[in-house]
Amino acid sequence: MAEPGPRTIVWADEQRAECVKDIAAAAALTVVGAGCSTKGRSSAIAAIFDCPPVDDLRSVLTDAECDVILIASAEDFGAAAHQSDAAAVLNAHTRGVRVITLDPLPASALELAGPWTTPGPGGITPLAGLSFVPLARAARPFREAAEVLEMFGEPRTVLIEACCRPEEGSLGARLFGAIEVLLSLVGEPESVDAAYAPPDRGQLIRQLGETLRNTHGDITANFRFADGRAAALLATDRSGRWSRNITMLGAEGRLRIFDDGFEWVNSAGDRVDASRQVKRRGEPPHETPHAPPHPPPQSPACQIIAEAITRTLDPAVPTDSPLDHPGVLAVCQATLLSTRTGSAESISTIRRMMHVG
Repeated sequence: MAEPGPRTIVWADEQRAECVKDIAAAAALTVVGAGCSTKGRSSAIAAIFDCPPVDDLRSVLTDAECDVILIASAEDFGAAAHQSDAAAVLNAHTRGVRVITLDPLPASALELAGPWTTPGPGGITPLAGLSFVPLARAARPFREAAEVLEMFGEPRTVLIEACCRPEEGSLGARLFGAIEVLLSLVGEPESVDAAYAPPDRGQLIRQLGETLRNTHGDITANFRFADGRAAALLATDRSGRWSRNITMLGAEGRLRIFDDGFEWVNSAGDRVDASRQVKRRGEPPHETPHAPPHPPPQSPACQIIAEAITRTLDPAVPTDSPLDHPGVLAVCQATLLSTRTGSAESISTIRRMMHVG
């Protein structure tokens, strides 16, 4: 009999709960509690996981007996009105509980400038207790392309696509992840010019708020760098299928990194290097009348997120370089602002407002 996995408490809304159940199963987590922020609905969430309900995420972080807390739907947790949330995360961290979030926490650059960056006991900030997943640069294809990235050199242009369905995450999460990998590849841009499309065309007057919290729809953004480089991205939670694609153009040709591998083509069009799983398309596998039906495959998103969680929890895996929260949130904040003003916005202006980083 397999050993039980890490005792995990899940916090998820009803839209994402089934997907998170698949993620937990793929990551071999033992779910010992589940709940949501909607009053009176935690029991329904817990029933999906066949576990006891929990009604208060802040209490869970402060005193629950578990190994992992998986925040799949942050909702209003971490908002400026809840100053004690950062302390609750730090409390879990000091007790040895891993806090993994699928939503960006905190959800804005201005929220970051408050209690999230205040050192607690031992000089540790609450951010040290948070692990945002999945990060593209921590995924297997990106790690396998490390040597290729070094040989390819600095790209002059980058294009990033970060897409999912609503049950697999929010627009804010996809934007946060896309900008994180953008900064890791080319550094901080000088300005951003972004546009937002709401999920329904009848909502064209609707605008995004000032945080990544509870965001839905599509964002396109163009980034300018002081040295002449350029970058662009598409982030959405309204895609029919999960995808993370990174395209880099440089003196050595074109390098593309996908969720299942990479491909490097030189300026002459010749393939220099590649490592990608090939999926064969065709008829489904033959089944005899007495054979049990094949179980439906898990979605790519569930597999990718589960692998990221497993890697995060594995003590044998070397620690990845820390996430640059100030830098990522500053660019996210400027991007959100640009969607509202309709003009290019400066990242340095947001930096000055933050008083962080």
